[in-house]
Amino acid sequence: MSVGENIKKLRESRSLTLAEFAAKTGMDEETCERIEAGSRPLTSSEVHTICKALDVTFDMLVAAPKPAKKASDEEAGGSVVMPMEELQNLLGKMKE
Repeated sequence: MSVGENIKKLRESRSLTLAEFAAKTGMDEETCERIEAGSRPLTSSEVHTICKALDVTFDMLVAAPKPAKKASDEEAGGSVVMPMEELQNLLGKMKE
């Protein structure tokens, strides 16, 4: 699950409409929609604002739900929380 999908899931779990979420973040609805769709990168200040608006930690925002473990996963010693490329992209944006 991408960060944008996590944002949408968290927003919906709090029964916030896109308009309400936009108002809480100070962003316009179109920007919020693009962020949720994954078609717009986030700045570090936007990540902070979104975490505050949704009342979540950074880890909660970027963590993908863990899939059910298979026997082979346990032997391999764990699973990946999010694709490395996506994590590097997000961390790179936070440095800006």
